[in-house]
Amino acid sequence: MKTLLYATDCTQSTSTALKYAHRFSVAMNARLHVLHVYDLAPFETVTVRSRSVLESNFFSEQHAILKDYCKEQLKHELGPKKITSIVKKNRSVPEAIFETAKKLNPDLVMVGTKNPKTLRGFFKGNIANELMKKTEWPLLIVPNGVYYHGLSTLLYATDFEETDVHAIKSAVEIAEPYGALIKVVHVLEKKEHGVDRQMIWLKKAIKQKIGYPEIVFKIQEAKDVESGLLNCIDTEMPEILAMMERENDSLLDRFLHKDLVKTMEKEITIPLLVFNKKSIKAKFAEQTDDTFSFELA
Repeated sequence: MKTLLYATDCTQSTSTALKYAHRFSVAMNARLHVLHVYDLAPFETVTVRSRSVLESNFFSEQHAILKDYCKEQLKHELGPKKITSIVKKNRSVPEAIFETAKKLNPDLVMVGTKNPKTLRGFFKGNIANELMKKTEWPLLIVPNGVYYHGLSTLLYATDFEETDVHAIKSAVEIAEPYGALIKVVHVLEKKEHGVDRQMIWLKKAIKQKIGYPEIVFKIQEAKDVESGLLNCIDTEMPEILAMMERENDSLLDRFLHKDLVKTMEKEITIPLLVFNKKSIKAKFAEQTDDTFSFELA
């Protein structure tokens, strides 16, 4: 992992997320790019200076705000490995993050949770939810007030899909530098059948494609997926929960079912690592050697 992109609104409430991103980048020995997105306030019709001059001055001001914010929050933690500060003007924060990520091609994009106390946070909706819909990169959502304490356990919620294997392979890049344990859990609801057979398939697929030894598996019985995962978090005490963003295929499904990842993003108090199913499928679609050749007995 070489490049991390973290987006901030430069407010006090998200200062712990900045510290988390910085400490995480140091542990991963990765370059941290900190992005601040701003929008210009309407200018008066009559003004002494031209709009271009005002915009240039405002850009410089926002850049100074970002640099001062990082220095103030990180203080003595800023070592010889400097962070890169990026300022972009855009009415849409998710759009600006995507534009920046397209240029940087980061290994991980990091954001804080929605801050309803700021006008932009209230009116623009949840930025993390917008990013989850179409992110091409793993997305780490850090709740406000969560401090970085390393990584000993990463909990991955599986639904026994081939894309899960690719996502877990990406999760290994985060877990391996720490020697952290990856616990792959499937929440079993009463209506499910053939789960044992599916778990055998998943274990074989991971063994075939992933050489990381610190991976264990668990089936968690619960009345629903949400309560099952929350119970796992309470008992296993992971530092990160990883999930696949599975956008439902039909309009009927979208109408009838809540999106689990978005629900969990509101409920959990640990960082949430999100992989987008469509992006993973597109990434590995042309890799003909990336299929699973074994069969179940």
